[in-house]
Amino acid sequence: MLRRYDFKCTNCQHIEEQWVDSNDLFATCPECGDTAQRIISSVRTHFKGSGWPDADDAWAKDHERAARQ
Repeated sequence: MLRRYDFKCTNCQHIEEQWVDSNDLFATCPECGDTAQRIISSVRTHFKGSGWPDADDAWAKDHERAARQ
């Protein structure tokens, strides 16, 4: 089964996503043709709804103000 992983080139430091088998730890860099190693990238998360600082900045500011006191 193919999965999408991030690979970073050991030569030119280029980072690219590639579809590979889950056991593959290395791939070929499309920029320079050298070996690229699989890396773990952070996942962007966005919480929706009320109560989260992003969705309700007034709530976050009130709690920051209370924490300083």
